[in-house]
Amino acid sequence: MRLSLKELTIVAALGALWGSVEIGLGSFLHAWNAPFTGAILGTIGIAIALVGRLVVPRRGSTLSIAVVAALLKALSVGGVVLSPMIAIVVEGALADLVLSLGGRPRRATFALAGALAVAWNPAHMIVVQGLVFGTGIVTMYMSAVEKGARLLGLSASSVVTVLAALVALHLVVGAVAGLVAWEAGRSVVARRSATEPSRESTA
Repeated sequence: MRLSLKELTIVAALGALWGSVEIGLGSFLHAWNAPFTGAILGTIGIAIALVGRLVVPRRGSTLSIAVVAALLKALSVGGVVLSPMIAIVVEGALADLVLSLGGRPRRATFALAGALAVAWNPAHMIVVQGLVFGTGIVTMYMSAVEKGARLLGLSASSVVTVLAALVALHLVVGAVAGLVAWEAGRSVVARRSATEPSRESTA
């Protein structure tokens, strides 16, 4: 992927914005032990990255924004940052893959990209934190079920129902993020198209 200096600047700026959300809002949410922190941060972050895909319509631009955000996340003071860094990059990679395979930009592909990216959050807690960081897949699995049951007001014994509800919630929120990004990105592109000719004519 070859980007112009202008496109690199846009990617860097949007990645910095996502990273700032992770550091600033993330620290606040973790301090207050807010529920669905990963989903909240992932939803905002992937929306930013998807807007970037419309502004910089090239394969890999969404992933590049995520990588910049992950690198900035490394600057967080205190706590374990490797796990959220992995989550950010995977979210960007999933969204980029969907958009790259989906052909020309469409509302539906943006909704799907957002849905899959945000839905990675519950899987990340079990797969990455459980296997890579050695907590144990079973322990993390049961922790996810119990926490989800409390938040959704369901019985922890209904494992399938709890997991299905968690995944469905993340998919819906992610899809909404993709749709919002689609509208916002198209608006930004339209404004740029309207102002650039006038700037050239006055040059």
